[in-house]
Amino acid sequence: MTCFVAHMRKKGHFKETGIEVTAGNAKAVEEEIARIVGLEGERCPAIWRETKMWLAEPRKKAMLFDALRKKFGAKS
Repeated sequence: MTCFVAHMRKKGHFKETGIEVTAGNAKAVEEEIARIVGLEGERCPAIWRETKMWLAEPRKKAMLFDALRKKFGAKS
């Protein structure tokens, strides 16, 4: 797993979205999260810092999860 994606997976965030994160799609998930939070092209620590703020705010968390569902689809 890449950067913060493994941490998010361990904490159950992807379970909430219904997205199955694997070694094959983890990098794409990380890049999409960076794009969503407005830090595309940045390094992991900056993206994770911003992502944690999004996860702490219900409205932003919902926006993040909705965007990830649209991009990667949700497991039924």
